[in-house]
Amino acid sequence: MTARPVTVCHRGASALAAENTLDAFRIAMDYGMDFSELDVYVAANGDLVVTHDPVDDVDAQRALPRLADVFELVRGRMGLYVELKGDRTGAALGDLLRQGAAAGVQLISGSFRLELVDELRQAAPDVPRSILFGQGWPTAAMIDACRDLGVTYAHPCFRPIEPALIDALHTAGLVVMTPHTNDASEAAYFARIGVDVIASDDPRLLGSLAKT
Repeated sequence: MTARPVTVCHRGASALAAENTLDAFRIAMDYGMDFSELDVYVAANGDLVVTHDPVDDVDAQRALPRLADVFELVRGRMGLYVELKGDRTGAALGDLLRQGAAAGVQLISGSFRLELVDELRQAAPDVPRSILFGQGWPTAAMIDACRDLGVTYAHPCFRPIEPALIDALHTAGLVVMTPHTNDASEAAYFARIGVDVIASDDPRLLGSLAKT
């Protein structure tokens, strides 16, 4: 457990700049965030591009930031939490890492899609992995999925988040993330019940968090 929660800007500082853009990641660094979360798909040319939703038009894909560009931007200054969204993204991330693109960048990667988490485990086994869980997952099933895929982080993306859930995930040896929040009282509640990693669109909300 850290002395304070690890802070993550959701899609960069998306309250202050367009989400998943280089400007959003620069602002997150300016506020001293530990990590920025971002979303990736594989473009037509094979590059991993940063976008929350799939973009089919090839010209539009060219305008998107490449994950390699974000690695270069944040190197040595901020970590990245890469959410695998599209098909083949786990394998593509492994390819990019073997090229040395993420040298000097602290990295976490995960997905709602268990097959992509498994793909990442095979392609880049040394990268700490996360499973994002939607509504309806029983606690025991979350723990089993994390064990099956050898992940470090359990990321329940639903509400309510109860202290009993956090305690159970910690007892299973997992580091716990929670849904991103733009409510200061909810962020403080997450910190109070022992959540390890707290995310928000707004770095100003995260800056003052401390374990209580």
